[in-house]
Amino acid sequence: MQEVISTPEMRRLLAQLTATLSHYEATETSLKERLASVEREFADRSRILDQFAIISETDTRGIITHANSKFCEVSGYSLEELIGKPHNIIRHPDMPKSAFKELWDTIKSGKIWQGEVKNRRKDGSPYWVLATVGPLLDAEGYPYRYVSMRVDITKQKELEERLRSERNQLAKDLFDNLELAYLIQTALLPQSNSPEGTFQLGISYFSLWKPMQIVSGDFFWAHEDRGRLLLFLGDSVGHGMAGGLVGTLFAQELGHQVLERGIWSPERLAEELDEHLGYLFRRKLPLPITVDGTILLIDRPRMKLSYVSLRGKGFLVRKGQLIPFQRYPFSFGDLLGQTAQEYTLSLEPGDRIYLCSDGLPDQTNMEGIKYGTRRVESLLTELSSLPFNLQRTYVENAIQHWQGEAPQTDDIVFVGLEIP
Repeated sequence: MQEVISTPEMRRLLAQLTATLSHYEATETSLKERLASVEREFADRSRILDQFAIISETDTRGIITHANSKFCEVSGYSLEELIGKPHNIIRHPDMPKSAFKELWDTIKSGKIWQGEVKNRRKDGSPYWVLATVGPLLDAEGYPYRYVSMRVDITKQKELEERLRSERNQLAKDLFDNLELAYLIQTALLPQSNSPEGTFQLGISYFSLWKPMQIVSGDFFWAHEDRGRLLLFLGDSVGHGMAGGLVGTLFAQELGHQVLERGIWSPERLAEELDEHLGYLFRRKLPLPITVDGTILLIDRPRMKLSYVSLRGKGFLVRKGQLIPFQRYPFSFGDLLGQTAQEYTLSLEPGDRIYLCSDGLPDQTNMEGIKYGTRRVESLLTELSSLPFNLQRTYVENAIQHWQGEAPQTDDIVFVGLEIP
C-alpha cells in the first residue's frame, strides 16, 4: 500500500529542496565567479609574461606546437611560420652543436637546462637570449612536451661587446705606452749585450735586466771618465710605469750630480739623492717613495773600490772567496739626515763585483719557495770558476731553471763586473 505524505511533511521537503537548490545555485555562481577571476588573472599574467618572456612549446621531436607573441616579435616570424616547424629554425650557425646536445641530454632526462643562446632572426640578424628549457612529465615521469622561456639579452651582450672592445683598446694603449716607456728606459741603461750600446765601459761587464711588467722599477746607471767608473743599481718601490718613473728620476738626478756638479763620492751622492728626491717625495706624496740600492766607484788608477749600500745587495769575489758589501738598514729616500758613510776596499786584478736587486732572491719556484740570499751567494761562488764571458748566460739559465713555469714575482736586475 502506497504511503501517503502529509501536507506538513510535503511542505518541509519542499522547503528543504528549495534550500538545497539555492545553495547549489549560490555555489555555482561562486564557482563561476572564481573561475572568471582565475581566468582574468591567468590572462593578465599571460599578457604581462608575453611582454617580457619569449615562450614556446615543442613536442618530444622539437617541433613547435606553441609560440607566444613575443617569440614572433623578436624572431621576425609569424605564428603560422613557426607552428609545425623544428625549433632549430632560429638556430644561429655560431652556436656549437655540443651546446644543443647538452640541452637535449638534460631535458630528455627530465631536468631543466639554462644557458645563453645566440639565435638568428628571419632576416638573418642575430639576437641573444637567456633560455630556461624544461620538460612537462606524464604520470610515469616521462617528458611529453618541452617548454622554453627566454629573455632577450641582446642589448646586454652588445654592451658587453662594446665594453670588451673598449677594454681591449685600453689594454692596447697601455701596452703601447709601456713599450714606449720600455724603449726610453732601455736607452738610459748601460748595454752590455750590444756593440752599439749606449755605454761603452773600459772593463768587462754584463747586465741582466728582466722587468716584470715591461717597464721596470729596477734599474742601473753608469758613467766612466779617466779610469773612474761610477755605477748605481737601484730597486725602487713599485713596478711598471710607477717604478720606471722613479728609476728615471733617480738616474736623471744622478746624471745632474755627476756630470754637471762633478760629484763622484758615493757618500756625497747618497746625501744629494736623499736631499733632492727623498724630501721631494715626502712633501708631495701621501706615501714615501724609496729606492734600495748601491752606489759604487771603481778607481782603476788607484785600484780602489768605494761604495755606499742602502739595503742593496753587492758582493766582491776574489779568488773564489765571497765578500758581501756592508749595507745600511734604510733606503734612499728615508735617509733624512742619517749618516751613511762609504766603505773603501783595495782591488786586485781579476776581482769580480756583482750587484743585484731583491728580484732574484725573492723569485719563487713552482712550490712557492723563494730563491733566497743563500742561493744567490752559492750562485756567485759557482760563477767564480767560469770565464767571465759565459757568466750572463749562466745566471739567466739559473733563474729560468728555478722559476720554471712560475710567474715572475718582481723586477730583476743583475750586474757583474771584472777588474782587468
